[in-house]
Parts: sequence; structure tokens; C-alpha cells
Amino acid sequence: GGEAVTTQYDGKWVESFGLLKMDFLGLKTLTVLNDALRLIKENHGVEIDLDTIPLDDAKTFELFQRGETVAIFQFESSGMREWMMKLKPTCLDDLIAMNALYRPGPMDLIPNYIDRKHGREQVEYPHPMLEEILAPTYGIPVYQEQVMQMAQVMGGYTLGGADLLRRAMGKKKLEEMVKHRATFRDGAAEKGVPAKKADEVFDMMEKFAGYGFNKSHSAAYSVVAYQTAFLKAHYTPEFMAAAMTNEMGDTKKLAIVLEEARHLGLEMLPPCVNKSQAHFSVENGKIRFGLGAIKGVGMAAIEHLVAARAKSGAFRTLFGLVKNVDLRVVGKKAIESLALSGALDVFEGHRAQLAGALDAAFQYAQTAQSNALKGLSSLFGEVAGGPSIEPALPHAEPWPRGEILKHERELLGFYVSGHPLDAFRVEARTFSTTTIGELAALSGEEMPQQEPSGNSWERDRGPTHRLCGIVTAIQRRTTKSGKPIVFATLEDYSGQAEVTFFSREYDRLHTYLEVDAVVLVRGTVELRGGAVRVVAQDLMPMWKVREQLVRAIVLRVNLERAQPGVIHELKALCEENRGGCRLYFDLESAELAQPQRVHSRLFVVEPTPALMSGVVRLFGPNNVLLMEAEA
Repeated sequence: GGEAVTTQYDGKWVESFGLLKMDFLGLKTLTVLNDALRLIKENHGVEIDLDTIPLDDAKTFELFQRGETVAIFQFESSGMREWMMKLKPTCLDDLIAMNALYRPGPMDLIPNYIDRKHGREQVEYPHPMLEEILAPTYGIPVYQEQVMQMAQVMGGYTLGGADLLRRAMGKKKLEEMVKHRATFRDGAAEKGVPAKKADEVFDMMEKFAGYGFNKSHSAAYSVVAYQTAFLKAHYTPEFMAAAMTNEMGDTKKLAIVLEEARHLGLEMLPPCVNKSQAHFSVENGKIRFGLGAIKGVGMAAIEHLVAARAKSGAFRTLFGLVKNVDLRVVGKKAIESLALSGALDVFEGHRAQLAGALDAAFQYAQTAQSNALKGLSSLFGEVAGGPSIEPALPHAEPWPRGEILKHERELLGFYVSGHPLDAFRVEARTFSTTTIGELAALSGEEMPQQEPSGNSWERDRGPTHRLCGIVTAIQRRTTKSGKPIVFATLEDYSGQAEVTFFSREYDRLHTYLEVDAVVLVRGTVELRGGAVRVVAQDLMPMWKVREQLVRAIVLRVNLERAQPGVIHELKALCEENRGGCRLYFDLESAELAQPQRVHSRLFVVEPTPALMSGVVRLFGPNNVLLMEAEA
């Protein structure tokens, strides 16, 4: 309805008759930066001008060198993180170059760039007069501007003419290229360059112009990337909270940022109806989960809740909460999602009781609000006929831990109260050969391989990998030949992988393949687009791993720090869980040159859930080791 003229013709056509084509790109990263700056000001009272931060900050470049670039604009892919750890960037020019090189075509030159930077490969120039142009990129043409400069310096082009040459090279216009080659050769001859060398340089320019990147574009992106890295390095909680807020609409991306926060040692506080904001926030260096990230609530309901809390103060009970909000805005589904996600844990009662009280709570609130609207007041100002005493919570058995975690994952996209793998942390460390996150970060050539052992469960042709995780989704399909094929999603602490079960494996293993099962999968692993895919060869539930694969438990004990109470508790655990599994102690002491392994003569034990959780509690997960059963 405005006066602006619009067209569906592409830029090439509209420019030919005088219109200007402009591309406007909206970056979510700019919102992340603004949100982070707001949190920094709120928590630290510091106002940061990103245009004035130092561009040689050591702490920022150390972050790049460690590959800790999750949520860093343009540098967050697993492949780029690997290259960062090899490049060890020390200046903004390194980031600009990698931004330009990390794309199809020039990507093949990344190893050469890295080796030349670190002196492992000699820097060579096609001609001495081009050294100044190519020196910043160690003799490797990377940018379109370099091609234009080479045409100007050696071929005698004007910068305008060099831009026309760049366009012709990029679009591979053969007729124009023949003319340009002759022009370049003549210009080089005037500067004493032989025709053969001029053709060599022209060929090199033509090759690189096809995929050369615009340096000004790469520089602008790299400055934004540096700014995000600066905030992540110096104000980690605030930056990560801002990154989480901007991924609230994408559960998978949010899970990646949450895992990065854990990796960085940040503590995540669960959602709380009395403390959480609509977005992620920071409390004393800890990140508080935002209510807006809970599925099934809706931002309108969240904003209304936060406003009601600001007006009336913290909510004290479930009944008080629903009584003080507009039930047309905050419906039963929203309150249920808050209860199941743990956002109402601040109230009396456990989650099963709170979920079971929703009908009574809404009936109570509707009656109270209706009477208030009618103006029915008693002599003492109370609502006449309205409920003056809140109903009691219903009696209900607390949900098992598995159900609590299931609801959390469904509504939040990750586990707040723990992780299903926590109960099998020791087994996962012992029997997994790697994690999903580690595999995703490696190229196919660098992927670690696990040779089959003598264990019958391991016997198979070719190298295999073992991954421990929880099955979060299953899709059953049929091949063209009518045979079943199943795709399962396996998730561990570090990421997700797709596991394929062909008909033979599925027929043999389908009993153990179900959603929420914690399993050990063995299979061949491949990477496609950074995603891990596993072709399953075998599968075991973790309870069966304990039964069949554990032959001994080893407890690492420091003699100077060992407490008598801990030893007495261990003895009681062993007496209650006798079985056929041997027990060893690796004794550590300042008087011992190395740990001394001692065999327990009193007990053989059964690695039951009670025993395993007990020894982990007493000694810590890193001091509990398992020895694998032999064939």
C-alpha cells in the first residue's frame, strides 16, 4: 500500500536499466549481543561499547584457540572449531581469513594456510611484485580484493577495470576472459613480466576468482564474531544466557547451548515461577532458566505471570497463583506445563500432587474471581460465599525419577533434575569408546576406531564404536522389499545420533529397543553434514551391561583422606549386595610411589543399582572403575 516500487526481476536485469539492488541481512547475533550487554549492565553495572573493545585481547583469542566457539557467530560449527584449534589464531586477520576460506573450494587451502602461519610450509609468491598483496595471507590468494589488486599491480588495470575482470572471472564469461587475458598480458609486458609468467598469474587469478570471498564482507562478519567471543570470554554467564534466550524457539539448538554452558562449568538453575523471568537470566553467576522456554505455556501467559508477580509479590501456593492471574490468559495447559517442568517446585507438595490438584485449583480460582466480580463482600470485607480457605493438595505417590526426567525433557528440551545416564555414568565411561559430541567434532579420517576385543559381544568384522545413551525417539518404516527398518535417536550428554537398525538386527534386538531405554549401542559410525549416524550391529540395555560385562569393581581410595564412616557404609553395602563380581581397591598415599591394587578377600559383590549408586556417592564417580568381562 506504500509508494515504493517493487519488482520480481532479479538484480542482473534491474541494474541494467538503472535500478539499484541492495541486500539487507538481519542477524540474530546482534540481538544476542544487545541482550548480553543488557544483562552485563544489570549484573555488573558496566556499560560496554563494542566499538571500542581492544581487538588484540588475549583471553578472547585463547577462547578461539581452544575451539570453545559454540554460539560464536560464523565459528560455531564442529568443523570450524577443529580448524580453530589447529590454526591457533592470534589476530583478527586470522579470523577474517578463516571466515573466507571455510567454504566449498577454498577449504582445501586451509591446511596450507595453517602450516604457513606456523612455519611448517614455506611461503611462496607467484611474482615478487605481488608479495605485498599476498603477504597477509601467506602467499595464498583468499579474497576478491586481492585478485583486483593483482590485476592493478601486474596487469596495469584501473580498480574499476579490475572489478569488471573479477566479475567476468567469477561468472566464467569466456568471450570476455579472452579479451581480459590479452589486456592483462599487455599490461604485464609493459612492466617487464614475460607473457608466460603473466599467463600463469592470470590462470591463478581466474582459479581463485571463482570462489574468492569478499574481504570486506568477511571482515565485517569476523568483527561481529570477535565481539561475541569477547563477551563470552569475559562475561560468560551473561553471554550464554543471552544465547539461550535467542534459541528458545529451537529445542535442538537450545540443547547445544545448554551443553556448552555445562562444559564451561556454569550452573543451570531450574525454572521457577517466583524467580525466573520470561527470558534466561543470571543470578550470582548462575543461569536461571527462562519461563518462555517452557513448551505449552506461551509468551503472553508468561508476561502476564511476571506482571502479576511484580504487582502482588511472590506466589505462595498453587491456589494463590491461579487465583491472582487472568485464567483467560493463563490457562490450565500453561499451569500444567509449569508444574511438570518443575517451575512450581517452590510450592508445597511434589509434582504429582501439583499436577493432580489443577482441577480443584481452577475451580477454586474461578469461584473466587467470579464472586469478586459480583462484589459479594461480607461485613469484614471478605468475598461472601467465596472460598476463604484453600483446598488441600490431593494425596498422591511421588513420581519415579524416570517420569520426572521425561516430563522435563518434553517441556524444556533437556533434563534439569539430573540425567537418565547419571545412574550409569561409570558404565558409560568404561564401555563407551567415545561420545556422540566427540565423534561429531572429528572428520572421518580422524575418527577414532575401536578394534573388536575377545568379548563375544564385540566379535564382528571391521572396526566398531560403542556409544552409551538414552533412546529418545523411534521411527519404524518398511523397505521396498517389505522388510522392517528402524531409525532411533540416541542421546548422551554431548549430543544426538541417528541409529539405523536393519531387519536382521531389529528382529534380534527389538525387545530392548524402546523410548527412554538407556542402552549401549555398537555399530559402524559415519558423519553426514556434521551429524553422527550409526548402523547398529548390537544393542544392550545398561542393566544387562552390568550383569554380563562387569567382572570387577575397582575403588580408588586415598589413605590419608579415607573416613572410617565411609568404610563402614561400604562394608554394609557389600553385605547387602553379595554376588559374583570381584572387588579391588587402588590405594593411594603420599608414601606410595604409585597406586597399589589390593583384592578384597571378604566380599564378592553384585553391581546392583543400590551398590553402584552407593559407591559413587561414597567415593565419587571418577574414583569408581570397572573391569570388563572377558570372553
